[in-house]
Amino acid sequence: MKNFVFYNPTRIHFGKGRIKAIAREIPKEANVLITYGGGSIKRNGVLDEVKQALEGYSQTNLAVSNPTHL
Repeated sequence: MKNFVFYNPTRIHFGKGRIKAIAREIPKEANVLITYGGGSIKRNGVLDEVKQALEGYSQTNLAVSNPTHL
């Protein structure tokens, strides 16, 4: 493996109506990766809200289930 540095600053917006604020945190030229687990984010409408808030951004969605250890 090659050496590298990964910088991942994090800001959490928590509370009612906060999804709309995420677009102000992301530069317009950024590519956005939306990761999520099971299906609840789809069932409760959060994924659609996030996609709507990020309309105009290049978006990629990745569903990741919980890992299983053997």
